[in-house]
Amino acid sequence: MLKKLIVKNFAIIEDITLEFNKGMTVITGQTGAGKSLIIDTISLLLGARADSDMIRYNENEAYICGIFDYNLIYEDIFNNNNIKIDDEVKVERIITNNKNTIKINNTSVSLNILKQIAIYLANLHIQNDTFKLFNQDTYIDLLDPKDDDTFNNLLNSYTKSLYDYNLKLDLYNKIKKSQNELNNKLEYLEFEHKEISSLNLYLNIDKELEEDINKLSNFDKISYNLNLSKDKIDGEYSAIDNIYDAAMALDNLKSFSNDYLDYSTKLLDVYYIAKEIKDNIAYEIDNLDYDEEELNNKTELMLEIDKLKAKYKMSVEELIEYDKKISLDIQMATNYEETLNNAKEDVIKYYDILIKKAIKLSDYRKNIAKKLEKGIIKECNDLDLENALFEVKFSEFNNNDPFDKSIFYPNGIDKIDFYVSFNKGEPTKPLYKVASGGEASRLMLAFKSYFSSKDNVGLLIFDEIDSGVSGITAMHIAKKMYEISKHIQLICITHLASVAAIGDNHKFISKEEKDNRTYTRVKDLSYDERVEEIALMISGDKLSIYAIENAKALLNNK
Repeated sequence: MLKKLIVKNFAIIEDITLEFNKGMTVITGQTGAGKSLIIDTISLLLGARADSDMIRYNENEAYICGIFDYNLIYEDIFNNNNIKIDDEVKVERIITNNKNTIKINNTSVSLNILKQIAIYLANLHIQNDTFKLFNQDTYIDLLDPKDDDTFNNLLNSYTKSLYDYNLKLDLYNKIKKSQNELNNKLEYLEFEHKEISSLNLYLNIDKELEEDINKLSNFDKISYNLNLSKDKIDGEYSAIDNIYDAAMALDNLKSFSNDYLDYSTKLLDVYYIAKEIKDNIAYEIDNLDYDEEELNNKTELMLEIDKLKAKYKMSVEELIEYDKKISLDIQMATNYEETLNNAKEDVIKYYDILIKKAIKLSDYRKNIAKKLEKGIIKECNDLDLENALFEVKFSEFNNNDPFDKSIFYPNGIDKIDFYVSFNKGEPTKPLYKVASGGEASRLMLAFKSYFSSKDNVGLLIFDEIDSGVSGITAMHIAKKMYEISKHIQLICITHLASVAAIGDNHKFISKEEKDNRTYTRVKDLSYDERVEEIALMISGDKLSIYAIENAKALLNNK
């Protein structure tokens, strides 16, 4: 849940601090006083993009800070990004003319990391969000679960197979398209392939040749110093034997002091290391051989490799990969039918794999849709839509052509539509054709209510989700929001008296003009102040006894 919001120099807000409690908090106030600005600041804490135009006039920076409760679900994200884990989550946005800074628990993070955490901090509904219900492209996002491991595994498996299938299909199409082009280039490709493959390249061949040439070029120096080293270690007065004798002499004194034993042990270590080095030097000397022809051949090969690297402007590794590509192109040009058939078989094979995974994902999604249908109908019944019917309809797809990738989308093969009916005896029709503004608002609230019990967010925020309704319907909406607030913190901007009255806490936003500047003010209302504010929402500008009594009744009967 959100515990505290601090805003400085944001639009007409100079400096305010809002503290929030559990349950349902309603925000009311004058038009243009800054209610929507509060939503904008919370949006920034949830990952909305910042703009320097948001900075209060004549100020250098805007500052927004939110203090949220910590949830164990953040642990992996915090650990992976070296964010300090504490009892609270402190999110800060600092907006200047030059840059925007984001901090979580005093650690600077990217906007992407903030968004990863924000999906668990809060779910924000702004006024235009209701129109998502009229946009079919958003339905899959509304339907798909966010924290369902089975679903995520199915989606990841489908995504990988889609990637593999697209690679095979692209290769097949490339082969079909490039036959004539490759035939024209065949002679040149064969020349390049012969030129590169004749050198029998392998990784690091140039480095190995350089080392071998260096050794052969310095044969006399290497031979002299190896033999000198061997003589010094194992000559007439063997240094190794002397070390061993010294170790044994000290070993004879070990009964007198542990120091002598320690010295003896360390000298024996030196002896065995020196002996190993001596044996290796002897092996090097025995195998040391100068071959002028080998030196010339390797020097010549090194020159050829260097010329090839300069000509193609590639490293040895890049030349090897380029030769593989040339070989494939030559194969495609000289064995076109066979290459095309092989590519065709690959497309069909990967298509069959992809279709199976796509259908499996679709079947799982359809089970989720059935649960959603039942849940939304139940929520609608609580919102004065007792005759509501709701269906998730899946479009049919044609899977007869392995070379048609148009049926595959990044999230599967499903295109869905929401069908509703709000009147008894009427068949369901596409939502965008049926729902009025008030019905759409209630339907969106039904969605939010349904998903609030399944998502791991700690806060729901509604910016006038109750627009377009009144009377008994407004009361149903108020009760639904209050019911949601029993298990999740809820903040609501409203113009409805019935919604304002049902909240546990009430904040009033006003604006003040002082010294030719406008300031936003926020006040937590007492019971008597709530009565007055709700009465004004009922009657308009002038208070009446009737409005006051109605306001008290609303407050006392929630």
